[in-house]
Amino acid sequence: MPIYAPTLPPAPDLHQGQPPALVLMRFDFARLWRQKIGRFFGFAFLLMLLWKVARIYVDHLLQTNQAFRPVQDFARSILTQGAAFQADLLNPASYLLWFLVALVGGGLVARDTLYRVRPLMYAHPVAPKDYLLAKLGFASALPFAILLPFALLPWLMSLVLAGTGGPVWVTAPLRLLPAMALSSVLMGSLAVGASSLAATPRAGIGWVLGLVLGLGTLASMIQGLTGNAAVQALNPIVLAEAWPQLFVGVEHPLVAWLPAILGTALHVGLWTFVAARRTRPSEVVI
Repeated sequence: MPIYAPTLPPAPDLHQGQPPALVLMRFDFARLWRQKIGRFFGFAFLLMLLWKVARIYVDHLLQTNQAFRPVQDFARSILTQGAAFQADLLNPASYLLWFLVALVGGGLVARDTLYRVRPLMYAHPVAPKDYLLAKLGFASALPFAILLPFALLPWLMSLVLAGTGGPVWVTAPLRLLPAMALSSVLMGSLAVGASSLAATPRAGIGWVLGLVLGLGTLASMIQGLTGNAAVQALNPIVLAEAWPQLFVGVEHPLVAWLPAILGTALHVGLWTFVAARRTRPSEVVI
């Protein structure tokens, strides 16, 4: 009998289905959902959110109930309602959120490097730019999703209890959402860039924490030597806390507008460039 060559399957239509970047992001979210790490951090962030909502309710109670008039003056010194109060709604963008970003983002690229998954991805219709976009999108969407209830829930409760005269400004979401987006992109790009430098997820966590704490220490040392506060724009933690202050108009923010813009652009551009170089097809084979 004659032997015929095997028939090749038809070429897949790359225009069908979801974009590869969205598929990779969905996979990362599903993997994070199955991990138990989110229980501890979810409980911690929930306590913080309840505390902020309770502050708004107590402030409304002091303003409306005549029985609490004697302590109203004392409460005003504690429950401030100015620009600093609005920026303080996003204070989880400090060490706890950075630690979560390090634990989750440190293994985004390093895990694929350890198990050599990227050659299989690049052999399929996944371009390097799709891979990088998926990792950056996931690492940036995670802190944004955590901070979103801190900006919206107190705002909604303030509107329900006291209308436009509540402790949270009516325009607070319009100011806080851009600040959250910038802080989230900063966190995501640093986490992905640091993870691309590591060979294992644990090393990736160390890279993220080392860069965040090391840059903060370096900025503090330079400020102590020169006396220039603008150098704190090198500190990612200070940048994440300064953006809400800038957008709501705090009188003395941690960093001014120009250093914050330059520092954020430097971090995002540098770590995105590092991640793009470290995830090229020539880097996937060790």
